[in-house]
Amino acid sequence: MPPTSAEPARTSSFRWLGSAFYLFSFLASGAYMPFLFVYFIELGITGQQIGWISILSPLMMLLLATPIASLADRRRWRVRILQIALAGQAGMMFVLSLPRSFGWIAACMLILAILVSPIMSVTDSLVARMAQRLGIDFGGMRLWGSIGYAVSALGFGALWGFVGFAPMFVVGPLFLLPLLWLAGRFEEPPSSDVQARQPTLALLRAPGLFLLLSATFLAAISNSLSMTFGGIYARFLGGGDLLIGLMIAFSATSEIVTMYLSERLQEWLGGKPQALLAAYGLMAVGYLGWMLVPNATALLAFSIIKGLGYGLWLTVTVRMTVERTPEARAATAQSFLAVSMFGLAPLIAGPVGGWIHDAYGAGAVFGLGVLALGLAALIVTLPALRAPKAPQPAP
Repeated sequence: MPPTSAEPARTSSFRWLGSAFYLFSFLASGAYMPFLFVYFIELGITGQQIGWISILSPLMMLLLATPIASLADRRRWRVRILQIALAGQAGMMFVLSLPRSFGWIAACMLILAILVSPIMSVTDSLVARMAQRLGIDFGGMRLWGSIGYAVSALGFGALWGFVGFAPMFVVGPLFLLPLLWLAGRFEEPPSSDVQARQPTLALLRAPGLFLLLSATFLAAISNSLSMTFGGIYARFLGGGDLLIGLMIAFSATSEIVTMYLSERLQEWLGGKPQALLAAYGLMAVGYLGWMLVPNATALLAFSIIKGLGYGLWLTVTVRMTVERTPEARAATAQSFLAVSMFGLAPLIAGPVGGWIHDAYGAGAVFGLGVLALGLAALIVTLPALRAPKAPQPAP
């Protein structure tokens, strides 16, 4: 049976809880993430050293996200692990203001990458599962993350330009502190001892899940390329720092629209697989436009189209994963998504995209993104993924 909103007060309370959690989480991210490597460059860290530092986060996501999420599922420690990781992230962000050499910076970034690795999968498992039980639109809560990131990146980007980067190592952790209290208000999903003891890789036998993760990995390659090479391409076309900030803001703002409308778009398009195809199509149009634009300013229009696709892709993919996996392994299932999106994809997209950039030019990088999205769309058309699946609550 589909979930119903039988408890209005509880439903309203959780809607605000989930929305506030994503808002503060992305306010923190927007205050420092777009500017951290710029700060390192100002300290004298070389481009090659930046490259080594940049792989730490996807590598730790790849190695640790699923084992930690599996532990959280088996012990029902989802909330506890989330709070520990958030507290550690806040502390390590403050500590990052202290080192000035590559070795110490790399050590701090490694610890930060370890701490951050389970946050996304555990958060999405708690919020998406509760949204399913209460009949709440997950996209309506997740969109507050995009709002927070857009506002934070633009506002603090302008502020750091005047006062320097030092305050971001205080502002970022301050935004994370309310999350410790908010995380404590999440409910641990009901568990099944039988399901909790199942081997982690047995989850991949869930109908259509492996195909969904494969499509997600391919689509995430395009997203990783834009995150790594979007600003570089804007500079190549003659754009400045303001335009790069506007590209981020325009894309994040347009995500809000499709996150808010994701359930209605899914119904209008005829189902979740059809909505995924539409999302991939919008993202592909965005990257194709980037390849063909005559000047840097035109990148903004296609950033909007790309953002519309990303917002729909993310929310539909999370909901499809929820439908195909048991509640007792909620965090583990979401960790598979996190590994696909932010572990494997960046490790592939970075080196391959760099080779294409040097061999064929800055714009050619996004041709790989279009190709990856086309392959993802082919996977989504397979019957095993398109067949409707009922939610699988724990017994």
